[in-house]
Amino acid sequence: MKKQILGAASIALVALSIVNTGCKKGTDDTTKPVITVVGSNPYYIQKSTVWSDPGATASDDVDGTILAQTSDSPLMSATGTYTITYISKDKAGNQTTATRTVNVVDIDGYYATVLDYSPDTVGVTPSNYNETMHLSNTGSGRVDLTKFADYTSGSVYFNMTSPNALTVPSQTVSCGNPSASRTFSGSGTISTTSTPSVSITFTEVTNGTTIHSRDTYAR
Repeated sequence: MKKQILGAASIALVALSIVNTGCKKGTDDTTKPVITVVGSNPYYIQKSTVWSDPGATASDDVDGTILAQTSDSPLMSATGTYTITYISKDKAGNQTTATRTVNVVDIDGYYATVLDYSPDTVGVTPSNYNETMHLSNTGSGRVDLTKFADYTSGSVYFNMTSPNALTVPSQTVSCGNPSASRTFSGSGTISTTSTPSVSITFTEVTNGTTIHSRDTYAR
């Protein structure tokens, strides 16, 4: 009789061991989810526009696709650099975060009083023309112009590298009168004072001739 009782007890212990082992498997999951920030990072957006978060996705090695959430948003009424934090947690309680840098800038709509110093030498009298900058709505920081260096159809673009700096990637544009292939490249700075302005220093190469020039933009 005792042997039967012991046998039953042994079976119960084995069953309990299996149950406990099964329960412990959940605690073996110590791998955090992986968050992928969607869209541009850093992100550039024009002041006083509407912020629409591109969001983030998250995946877990056990749970698969899971939620990535944030309660952050930039202050759109003021220029500045803001951090958006995304949080994701799997069923085992492993939590991870990822961030997006959002630069609220005041660049779109710069116009008029564009002074073109070509060449940029002492005593040169600048030409004056009108042009409006348009900031891309993708957050990439690309700024497009339909006229540059006082050339008709001089469609060039700038890339923002920070809230206060721009580059002019090397690009060849057919423009001018007479029309010619002109290659522009350079860099610039953005002033964020009460009278904002942009200053671009660039080179123009046309038929093997290089000119160092400068354009300034003001509202």
